[in-house]
Amino acid sequence: MDLNIQKNLNIRFLKNAIISKLSGLLVKGKTELTEDREFREIEELLKCIKDAKREWIRANANFEHAVDSEIIDFYAYEIKALQLRYEYLLKKAKEKGIKVNEEGLIV
Repeated sequence: MDLNIQKNLNIRFLKNAIISKLSGLLVKGKTELTEDREFREIEELLKCIKDAKREWIRANANFEHAVDSEIIDFYAYEIKALQLRYEYLLKKAKEKGIKVNEEGLIV
């Protein structure tokens, strides 16, 4: 009887050790996946900020060269929309604790 109790205790100990090890690996894997996903989100946000600024500058340049009143109105609305988009993305970056300079790079 003592052998069976000892054997059961050893099996239970090994089972708990294996479960503990596997759960540790899962948590580590989940953490690495979360960090990787956050890194990709930051990269995507920075890319969007750069693109938004470039589009805003392009719209301003087009506005400067527009001659037709309807096209001037179009670019005026586009400039405002792109400005709001750029400011929104900067706000999102700030919420994530990312400081961005004029070129859209982390400072």
